[in-house]
Amino acid sequence: MRRSLPSVGTVPNPPRDYADLLLAPVALEIDQRLQDLAGLDRDALHKKVVLETNSEPADRAGRARDVIRSVTHVLDLHGWAAGWDDRGLRLRHHRHTLVLGLPRNIVEYVEELPAD
Repeated sequence: MRRSLPSVGTVPNPPRDYADLLLAPVALEIDQRLQDLAGLDRDALHKKVVLETNSEPADRAGRARDVIRSVTHVLDLHGWAAGWDDRGLRLRHHRHTLVLGLPRNIVEYVEELPAD
């Protein structure tokens, strides 16, 4: 007697290219880097971001940009773009997006500067 497998349905957004397939390793590496930064105090976090970006901005937007640059420093994103989002670190590729949460110390570090 032949048994049939249960129906799982269709994948809502199947991967279209290698960049889509490589999202998991990229997201996992970035998440690990965020977790590593979460363990730093404010001064150690500042030193790491400044050293990796060679920049010390005077406003939130610049600091948010530098945090993202630091987290993705020497990381092959495989076509994904990383950016700051009100909800966290957003990865984008074509129509696909994914937001990774940011540790509290990183959010506080960015928000200590004026908005403009």
